[in-house]
Amino acid sequence: MGEYLKDALKDFTFDMACGAAIRHLMELGYSEEEMLSRLDFPISAEKLHEAVIKYSKEAENGNDSSSDQYEMILEYDEYGHRSYRRVPLEK
Repeated sequence: MGEYLKDALKDFTFDMACGAAIRHLMELGYSEEEMLSRLDFPISAEKLHEAVIKYSKEAENGNDSSSDQYEMILEYDEYGHRSYRRVPLEK
C-alpha cells in the first residue's frame, strides 16, 4: 500500500473515531487542555492540537455543513489558556 493511501486511511480512521467528539468540545468552547481531560480515548496533546487546527480551518473554509451560520473564535483567558468558541455570524 502506498504512503498516500496509508495516510488517507489513517486520517479517515482518526476522523471517524475521534472527530465528532473533538468538534463537539470545540463548539462548546473547551480549551485543548480541557478536551484532553474529558476525552475517554487516548490521544496525545500534539494530535489533538493538529485536529483542532484542521477542524477550525475546515469550518472557516466552508467545509463544515453549518459554517455559513457560525465562525470559530480563538480566545485566551486571564491565565493564558487557549479555547475556541463557536459564535453565530451577524447578518
